[in-house]
Amino acid sequence: MKIRCMLVALLFSSAACAQDHGHSHGQSHSHGDGPAHSHAAIEEKKVIPATDVSPEYIRLATNVEIVQNLEKAVQSRSSILTHEGLFGPLLFAERERAFFIELKPGMFLEEHPHDTGSVIYTVRGRWVLASEGKRHVMEAGSLFRFGDNMPTGWEAPFGEGALLLIVKTKQEGENYETFNRGIRSMQAAVDVERQAGTAFYFDALKPDHPAIVFARSVNPDFDSVLANIKY
Repeated sequence: MKIRCMLVALLFSSAACAQDHGHSHGQSHSHGDGPAHSHAAIEEKKVIPATDVSPEYIRLATNVEIVQNLEKAVQSRSSILTHEGLFGPLLFAERERAFFIELKPGMFLEEHPHDTGSVIYTVRGRWVLASEGKRHVMEAGSLFRFGDNMPTGWEAPFGEGALLLIVKTKQEGENYETFNRGIRSMQAAVDVERQAGTAFYFDALKPDHPAIVFARSVNPDFDSVLANIKY
């Protein structure tokens, strides 16, 4: 490291070398006594109450927000039940958004592509991820991602359903209100699709459908799930 600093000093200032010595494995950042940004005034920590389009969250500092309890957010009135699951917003950053989907037992969604990829964490429960005709059981604590325009589907052949946390790139200007409108529009669209014959639940599939066959292979109690689909 000393030799490296001597070489750096020949090209840059000694201050630059000292900075390199302190953070040789990544970008530098400060841990000073005060905030790294300057504002005319610092707001107090504040709880932002839940609304019809957003869950309760805490604004700890400028651009720092917290959802204290994900399960409480699931129960928020901003959640919207669709034939593709229970959807609800969580947080919106400059470039990303976080939301959840709760899969109800018996739900089925055939493989379909999305314009942008996602990173998805299973918070609780079990479910089945499908892609390119292959299937994999996802459990609480598992994490996966899919790329842009990559077809994926999900299936809920277990009695407990599953709660998924999704993080993905947000569209320009997207916020709680636009998210709510988008999910409600999707809710109406998939209702029309279901009436037209699209399968969103296992009981709409043929007995020899690959999803049914796989469900029976991973859940001996699948018949009970099948018999209790009432959505």
